[in-house]
Formats: sequence, structure tokens, C-alpha cells
Amino acid sequence: MARTLLGTRIRERRRTKKLNQAALAKLAGISASYLNLIEHNKRGIAGRTLIAIATALGTDARELAQGASQRLINGIKEALITMDADMKSLDRTEEFIARFPDFARLIEHQTEQTKILRGNLQAISDQINSDPFVSEAMHLMLSNITAIRSTAELLVDGQDMEPDLHARFLSNLLTEAQRLSVTSEEILEHFGTNQTDTASDASIMPVSVFEAIGFHLPTLEDGSTTPAELAQTLATKKNDRDDAVSGLQEYAKLARLMPLDSFLSTAKAHKYDPIAIAQDLHFDLPTVLHRMAHLPDDAGIPEFGLLKCDGSGAVTFRKQLPLLALPKLGSGCPIWPIYRSLSHPMQPIKAIINMPTGERFLTYSISSYIGRATIGLPARSSAIMLITSDYDSSDIATLPNLAVGLQCSVCPRTDCPARRSKYLLN
Repeated sequence: MARTLLGTRIRERRRTKKLNQAALAKLAGISASYLNLIEHNKRGIAGRTLIAIATALGTDARELAQGASQRLINGIKEALITMDADMKSLDRTEEFIARFPDFARLIEHQTEQTKILRGNLQAISDQINSDPFVSEAMHLMLSNITAIRSTAELLVDGQDMEPDLHARFLSNLLTEAQRLSVTSEEILEHFGTNQTDTASDASIMPVSVFEAIGFHLPTLEDGSTTPAELAQTLATKKNDRDDAVSGLQEYAKLARLMPLDSFLSTAKAHKYDPIAIAQDLHFDLPTVLHRMAHLPDDAGIPEFGLLKCDGSGAVTFRKQLPLLALPKLGSGCPIWPIYRSLSHPMQPIKAIINMPTGERFLTYSISSYIGRATIGLPARSSAIMLITSDYDSSDIATLPNLAVGLQCSVCPRTDCPARRSKYLLN
């Protein structure tokens, strides 16, 4: 391919310089007929002839020989794939770049910008779809609107209504309108706060890369792709890409320590009990819990969610489950076992959590120290919690059953002793 496109690149550079074949051939010290064969990709060149032509064209011989960067080639191919181009067009990508380099760079730039915009749009969509506050707020707004409409219809139709009953309906109408106004203001305030929080905290969330491309990555499992190579394919800023590399490197390390096939064999033998797996493989429990969040989505393998937090309770990693929307920023329910484990480092907690909506999940939690303690100052701590709804009910009869929520602001358990903020949708 390099030889085939070299002649095309020479021809396009010559045309850009507004030289005819005879003029360039003379400057390079070769015959015009030989140059014609080169430009039509019928003769390969190297060494002195290549250097002479590159010098005559005012460019570097290596740039002329190597052609477009792989990033530019990938960008053009991605644009072609997006518009469902046929394979013939894909095969001629490098030829197009050689003939129209400026247009190629423009297309690659627009493709990159489109990916960024799509990512931003997806992030907004995810927030709207998975944010429990938005879901409950919209339900409350619809209830308010329905009540307002029903009351208004009764008032219109009830021409002979008793004064007291009429006044009562008017009062209800005012109450529902006020509730609708308050809920609308809370939604605006919620999104305004989240935008600020996201701008300041997004870069410390390497989980975003997994939410974009998946939590099980076969190319990292088998070592055919490095974390840096995989991160280069992401349309992110450099700082965010560095954070992505960090998260991918941690995953790759887990895959090396516990290869998938042997890990799955051990996990199946212990019915996916992480405590038993850790004892069998002689790995610490936090490492095993993290490994279980990166298992393939195959039949027979339970689906696991994961939540990690630092010593302040702020979320640093999450893998959500379809029926459990975990917080991305801030912290979750203070009764969750992950937060209780922070007060008892290195003590595993196995417990059932019961959501207000009826879902039940089996959880494994443990906190551990980060770094070393010094005189008068203990080491920092972090905690991790594995979550699943795929469990054997016969094995949980003796486990603690905790009545929990998602976050205090959207939890209807108003009598909870651990509540730290009011229920916004009460």
C-alpha cells in the first residue's frame, strides 16, 4: 500500500506546487517518462531518487514516504463507516488522503467533534434516564398536572356547586399549582447544581470510560490491546484520557493477576461467592470484588454491580445494574453496607439491601487502608461494594436485611434515623 500511494502523493504535491512533470523531473534529475511511471504507481522509488523528489517539492522524504498518520486514516474510515459506505470506499481511504489532504483533515476534525457532541448528548440523556430524582420529579409533576386538570373540569362542569364545595376545589387547585411550581424549581436547581458538580468532578471518574465502551473488554483480557492504545480511540480531552488510561491499566492488571478462564472456573465452583473465591485464589477481597465487575455478560454468569468510594463517601467508581441506579457524584444512602464498612476496615460485610420500590440485592462490602499510617495519623481508607440480584434465596436467611434507599433527597422512608436531608418529593 505504501508503494501504491507514494506516486499519488508525489503527483498531488507537484500539483499543489503548480509544477508540471517536466519541471519536477528536471529538478529531481530524472526523466519525465520515469516520473510519469512513478506518479501512476508503476515504479517504486527509494533512496536518492526519493530524497531528490522530496527536496524538489519542499517536503520531507519520510513524510512523503509514510503518508498520512494512522489517526487521520482511522478518522476518515470512521466517517465512512458512520455513513454506511461500502468496502471499496474504505479500501481507498489512504488514496483519498493523499489526493485531498486538506479535505481529509477537515473531515477527520468534524468526525472528532461529532463524537464529542454525541458523547455530551449521551451524558445528558443518561442523567435524565438514570437520575432517580428526575424520575420521581417527573412522576410528581404528572400527578400535579392530572389533579389540576381534573379539578378544573369539575369547576367548569359544576355550575350549581355548593359554595363550600366550590371553595374547597379552588383551594385544591391552588395547592396543586403551588406543588407543581415548587417541583419545577427543584428540577431547575437540581440540574444547575449537577452541571457545576460534573465540571469539577468528572475528571476523577475513570468509570466513565467503561460506561462508554463496556465493563468487559476482551482485547484487554487477552493483552492484544494496551490501555494507552484503547484510550487513544476515545474522543476525550487529554486530562480525561489520562484518567481513562489509569482506569484501563487497573483493569488490565486485574486480568493479568486473575486470567478470565481460570477465574471463572474457580468462581463457578464457589457459586460466585467472592469471599470463598478470595480464600481459594489467595487474593485480597477488594481485588476479587473489583475483578467480578469485569466479567462477560454470558449465560450462567450472574450480573454484578460495583460501587467504590473514598473515605469521605464520595463515589470514585460505579457499575450500575438495570434495576439499581447508583450515584455518580456525592454519596448514596448512609445505611448502605459500603459506608458502614468504613468504620471497621478489613471486616467483610455480607448483607441484603431492600429498596423502597421492592427490589432486593445481595451485597459484599469491605474497606481497606490506602498507603501507610504515620505517628498520630491513620492511613487513608477506601471502600468497595459488590451488588447482585442473582442469588440463592436459601443462603441469605441469616444475613442482615437493611431497609435502604438511593439518596436521602429521593428516599420516601421519612422515618429513617439516618436521614440527613429532607425528602424533596414529599
